Amino acid sequence: MGGRFWCPSRHGWVKFNVSGLANEDEVGCGGVLRDSDGVARALFSGPVTAKDSITAEVGVIIITLDVFLAMGWKGKRSLIIEI
Repeated sequence: MGGRFWCPSRHGWVKFNVSGLANEDEVGCGGVLRDSDGVARALFSGPVTAKDSITAEVGVIIITLDVFLAMGWKGKRSLIIEI
């Protein structure tokens, strides 16, 4: 079976797996933030204002950074964003 599997980050890091997508008239994004033990620490999904999937992915990166900062992890953890 081919495909990609989630791999945990190193200790002291957190990983946000995110996606932005567009399908006809709908554009959305979502993401899950996991710590190095694989525990989900934050989830989000919903519509975004974008005209295509590339713009949606830029938007999801901005949302990801906002969530990371709101959780107070700046300076305490390093962040990986995986699209």
